[in-house]
Amino acid sequence: MHAKTLTATVLAAALLLGGCAASPERRGGDAEPAGSAAAPTTSPAAPATPITPSTAVSTAATTNSATLVLGPRGYGALRLGMTKQQAVATGLLSEFADYACPAAFLKGLPSGDGRVVVSPEIGVVFIAAPEKVATPEGVRIGTSGAVMRGKYPTWKVVQSDGTTYASGFAKVPGNDKAEYWMWTKDDKVTALALMATGNVCTS
Repeated sequence: MHAKTLTATVLAAALLLGGCAASPERRGGDAEPAGSAAAPTTSPAAPATPITPSTAVSTAATTNSATLVLGPRGYGALRLGMTKQQAVATGLLSEFADYACPAAFLKGLPSGDGRVVVSPEIGVVFIAAPEKVATPEGVRIGTSGAVMRGKYPTWKVVQSDGTTYASGFAKVPGNDKAEYWMWTKDDKVTALALMATGNVCTS
């Protein structure tokens, strides 16, 4: 894993909470494009049949956050590396706001929950987990810090007040081109997102 900095933490927080600025920032590595030859045909979050623009909307209509997981390559039909058009075709997203880094939210959630950000360079780079959505390893918002660290021993704190809160990144099992960003407060996970390790939008 490349070295993390305070800037990376501020970036992740800004993306999760709604910030997006005018230019992308390179954090090392390249995000795997959606549908590339290197990507496996299935994953823990993948549907039984490939998602295409013609089938994505009906798939989204029959799934909900309680049945989907975040990672290692995305959320349901939504994948890291997808173009904005591909992401829209999944039927999972609200209308995009056209900032320099277009952003949308997962449908059917409270306002501001489940933020998704697209980099003009490499496609979807950030997917924030809704409250009830877990990773394949079972970590979700509300999971204890001890359990989270046990599941992700590579989690590295990059910002902390030493007592109450901390935030950091962990390797994603099954995808070395992505990271889980997790924020804890009082030793419980309070935010979780899947992020590409390539170019991402700055705060």
